[in-house]
Amino acid sequence: MAISRDQARNEHTSSTSHDQFSETIYGVVCSTCHNYILIDKTNCPPSCREHETCRAAYA
Repeated sequence: MAISRDQARNEHTSSTSHDQFSETIYGVVCSTCHNYILIDKTNCPPSCREHETCRAAYA
């Protein structure tokens, strides 16, 4: 199931306490760990390893 940018930020903050994010045309990047927490192209959670885009961004 697809999640929104707000949901992705809230889930990341609750699991890591990181609360600073950058919005890009591709998705949402955590400013602390510098990883994409959501990619709009696939709109998948960080646990996704099905798409090459997710594997690269969430690695």
